[in-house]
Amino acid sequence: MTDTSELDKLIVENLLDLDQAAKRVDALGDQIWKQIYETFENWAMGRGWRGSSDEDDPWVAPKNWVADKEREAWFYPDNGPDDTGEGVGQEPYHALSRYVGVAGGQLCLWFGQKTGARKWKPLAREHAQIMVTHGFHLSDAGNFYTVCSLDARTVAAALADQQLETAMAPIEAALQRAANAEAEFTKLLAKVKLI
Repeated sequence: MTDTSELDKLIVENLLDLDQAAKRVDALGDQIWKQIYETFENWAMGRGWRGSSDEDDPWVAPKNWVADKEREAWFYPDNGPDDTGEGVGQEPYHALSRYVGVAGGQLCLWFGQKTGARKWKPLAREHAQIMVTHGFHLSDAGNFYTVCSLDARTVAAALADQQLETAMAPIEAALQRAANAEAEFTKLLAKVKLI
């Protein structure tokens, strides 16, 4: 067992600073999430796609995937494939760590759809190699994702310059990968309807 007594002593002696830092980490995470949402919203509007008007549930989709405000499929940001969001084990504790891809965290753009797993998973596995050419990987659960973690140094510089929107290039690149893969995902959606 590792002796943590010296570290424990330092933590207790500096608890006030650590508590204030943790609060600031959470506030920065909220600020960055808001910018991620705005990036999604602006990107969707600029390309004629549909998107969420709910900051807590951002998503985008081509118009032909949305009928009468019901989504057949969509793209949304979330944790990496092996991250439950609980902050246990090797997972990061703070959302900010996920956003900037540190402490074992990742931010990913996921492909969501309403088909049941029993129909979807076999078809997804069958098409996994095609989707890799578009930058999308298949999770063990059978869902496609592409990594879009922000660069920590770029975010730090953007925060210092008060221009956080300039740090969103990985999000925009992932959304472009989604747009480039739209036809392949549309084919998958059509095939799953035949099952």
